[in-house]
Amino acid sequence: MALLVVALVASSCGSSVVAVKVGNSTLDRDGVAALVAEMTGQPFDATIDAATTAGLVDRYVQYEALVDLLADYDVVATPEQRSTARDRLLAAGVGPGDLSLPRLIGWQAALDLVEAGGPGVRAAYEAHVGLLSYELCTSHILVSAEDDAHAVIHLLDNGGDFAALAVSVSQDPGSGQAGGSLGCVSLGSFVPTFERAVLGALVEGRSLVGPVPSQFGFHVIRIDEVRTVDPVPFEALGRRASGALLQVAGLSREVQVDARYGVWDRAVGRVAPPAGPLAPALARLVS
Repeated sequence: MALLVVALVASSCGSSVVAVKVGNSTLDRDGVAALVAEMTGQPFDATIDAATTAGLVDRYVQYEALVDLLADYDVVATPEQRSTARDRLLAAGVGPGDLSLPRLIGWQAALDLVEAGGPGVRAAYEAHVGLLSYELCTSHILVSAEDDAHAVIHLLDNGGDFAALAVSVSQDPGSGQAGGSLGCVSLGSFVPTFERAVLGALVEGRSLVGPVPSQFGFHVIRIDEVRTVDPVPFEALGRRASGALLQVAGLSREVQVDARYGVWDRAVGRVAPPAGPLAPALARLVS
């Protein structure tokens, strides 16, 4: 079963103005500050760096999107299901006095409901499965730093040749020497952040998307061809159900983020920190 604990963190500041909105879920500035305090253990008024803040808000957006999607189909955790989620989190090492525990329980319970299936979960998936019914025909340029990815995008926007840049700067030696080409593959072949960005770009009608983070670095992705495929039946998802519903939630929810907490990129499906200075990154790439 999917366990939430390994990938949690959240945001920062104060007032009744909506700072983060995910579907019907909102946080004002005090709510964001409380979220940061819960997840980091820092004081309510602590100063948190921009990258940490954006990462925390990003986690909030991801899991609240799932909760919001399920609620649309009357899939809401019962007290008993929340109790089970709590027990799982405690067994995984979350302390009973951890300030983040109540929020984590809600997110873990949503994941558990997805894995349990049920008519509401099925309906949520089937209503949006068209968002996932693609083969991924892509090329990419992989770099180690986010600012370098911004610099690659800048060069491409100003007439740079994608294949030539892939050969010269991509840190993926296999695809780099092929001009960045990854061919056409089915969903499930790439890491979730890569696939989410490609699906988001398809929804947005974009052919270039990035920076896209993964454990390998930062990707700038080009969609080379759009191929639709028959959707995967709900009953065939198995362990992929949580990932599929998280993707659907992120693609279908309306998200707003106050710029002081990060930059929401709807295609990538990510709250990112503001980009750094472009000149040093450009110098690294073209030197």
